Parts: sequence; C-alpha cells; structure tokens
Amino acid sequence: MKKSGFKPLILKVNTTKRGSELESLLHSEHTIEIEKLVVGGDGLGRLTFKEKSLVVFVPMAAPGDKLKIKIIKAEKNHLKGEILQIIKPAESRRPAPCEYYESCGGCSLQHMTESAQLAQKELILRDLLNRFIPNAKWELLPAVKSEFDFHYRNRIQLKAEGGKLGYFKKSSHQIVDISHCPIADKRISDSIPSVKSELTPSPEVVRYELRINHLEQFEYYKIGEDGEGLSFSQVNNSVNNKLVKAVESLVSAINPVFVSELYAGAGNFSFPIMAKLPTTRMESVELNPKLTEFAVKKLTGLNLQNRLTFVTSDCESFVKRGELSKELVVLDPPRAGCSEDVMSAVCKRHPANIVYISCHPANLARDMSLILQKNPSYKIKYLQIFDMFPQTDHFETLVHLSK
Repeated sequence: MKKSGFKPLILKVNTTKRGSELESLLHSEHTIEIEKLVVGGDGLGRLTFKEKSLVVFVPMAAPGDKLKIKIIKAEKNHLKGEILQIIKPAESRRPAPCEYYESCGGCSLQHMTESAQLAQKELILRDLLNRFIPNAKWELLPAVKSEFDFHYRNRIQLKAEGGKLGYFKKSSHQIVDISHCPIADKRISDSIPSVKSELTPSPEVVRYELRINHLEQFEYYKIGEDGEGLSFSQVNNSVNNKLVKAVESLVSAINPVFVSELYAGAGNFSFPIMAKLPTTRMESVELNPKLTEFAVKKLTGLNLQNRLTFVTSDCESFVKRGELSKELVVLDPPRAGCSEDVMSAVCKRHPANIVYISCHPANLARDMSLILQKNPSYKIKYLQIFDMFPQTDHFETLVHLSK
C-alpha cells in the first residue's frame, strides 16, 4: 500500500475527554434535525446548551431527518449522538438494501438514495474548499456517477475469526458474519459461502482479500501472502476508466515533454498517458516494490524503456534527491494526502501544471491551501468528483492546477 508521512486531517469525534464541560450532557436525550453530512458520513445537527449552539454528529442520519437522539460522547465543543427514534424521515431516507447494513461497518450511506448520497458528497467538497481556500475561484463540474450502484467492487477485504467471515461491526472489532455482499462484484459475493467453508477456523482475526484478478477470475488469499502487493488498484472499473480518460485529456491538452508522477502505484495513469502521448517521457515513483516490478515488466513488454521509468522509493526521499518536472507533476497520494516534504518540494519546483487525484476531500483541501498559499499564481482549472464508492462516504476528486 502507498504510505505517507504526513498526518491526515480527519474530521471525526474522538473518545470522551475528561474535563469537558459538555460531559453533563452524556446519556441525555434530545430532538434535533439533520442539516447535512460531514466527512466520514455522519449527519450534522445542532442543539442549544447554556445559550450556545452545539454541533452533534449522528451516524446513520440523513439530511432532513428529525430525530430523537441520545448523547454518547462529549468533546470540548461538539457531541456525538445515536439515533433512538426517527420522528420524521428525510425524503432521501430509504430502507437499506443490505440485510447486514444496520450492524456492518462496510457501508455508511445505504440508508439514503444514490442521488442524495452524491449531492452530499458535492456539498462536503464545496464546504471544505470554501473553508480552506476561501479566496480561490473554482467551478465544480457535475460529478461522474458510477455505472453500478451495487456489485461494483472488484475486490473486498474480509476478516475471519472462529467460523465467522465478514466485515467489522460499526465502531467495533467484532465480526459481522455474512453470506453475501451487495457492493462486491456478484462473482465475489456468490463465492463468500464457499470461501467460508474452505477456511480453517482461527482463534485470532485473519484478513483475506477476495477479488477478480486480471484474468477476470475469482481468487482469494490471506493478506500478507504473495500477491497482496498487486492488490492496490481502483475497486470500481467503470469509474476508474472514466477517471483515467479525464486525466488523459488534461495531460494531452498540456502536451508536456516530461512528466513527474508521485504515488504512481502500478501505472494506472502512467501507461494510458504513454499511449496517448507518444513523444512524452515520464518518471513514476512508487514505494511498493511489487507494484514497480509489475510495472517494469509491463513497460518492457510494451517497449517503453526509453520513455517511462519506474522508481522504487518513498516519495519523500525521492523529492529530496530527484528533480521534478517543470511542466507537469501528477499526484495520486493515499488517503493521508501528500506528505509535508512532498508538498514543499512541489511548491518549490513550482511546475506549470499539477494534476492531483485525491481519495480524501479534507486532505485534498489542506494540500490545495498549502499550494495556493505558497504559489498564489496557480488557478484551479478543473475540479470534478468521481463517485468510485457508492453506498459509502468515500469518493475520488480530480483537480488541475495551472499557473
């Protein structure tokens, strides 16, 4: 997996802190209305305490819900509640299509229609950008929807313990035993009972990856065994194809002679760019040696040795010793976003163009703020959400910054 040394910006409620003046509200019951969703998928509502308006985060809530809740955690300036009763459901609320949803931690938004899920993802991104880069001008293009709302994942990771196989329960390390998974490719979902029957019961939690491989065949293996190194790939093929096409289009319009790519994986963007621009050279950096080994074999087979180079290195070390392109830097970091060292190096190099693919909107907003503070000449030329993960609060965002 990709790694980053920069601590992620995670917006969520932590465990109760002693000394919080709000602790007196623990276990109290209130009626609130949900305004919107926040990063992580919780609903945001408010209640009044000592003439102050307090934010309350409520899992499994939908914007527009009127709820009776109980306060279960208290922080210095916000609370967390659980739903006791849905007094008036939001128009977007629906019965979850999955029988395991109420307890399973695999999904977070199945209680809302897909159109409402996507509208909230757009609102989350807008709110974050308005907060982190209030003076920047940008236009959010219509989101790219997933072709499939269910059965879209080409791989899943399940946990086994005893005779159980499934995901962790919400906010727990207890396993929810499942016999199918509606967001997994149907070939994966249908294979779960047979996988469970083949496993030797273990007294400790063991993690397994179930996936459709590059030969379009189902396979599974214990995480940590050989083969795991190639498991980092986008889980939604149809949306990933659209994302790759969008990146191709942006890079083609720039038409660079040389491209630097950081957090490159196995070449999800590298090889399409090479195919689209036959005279462009590219240097792609990835920490996972199995991914770079796979990429090198592929580029050798395609006879791209003179144009495409894969470097096995953490991006922090690479940017300290290697030169970045002045024309275009492509960034596809993990959820934590780019590390501080990488951001500093990119800002110092000040390339004419930056293409940033993000899977965490809060960390994207943080990194955009840093870039624009250090280099105010950049403008946001392209901004779009790709709904890679329906039924969850996650999504991909593509940004193009240009001088």
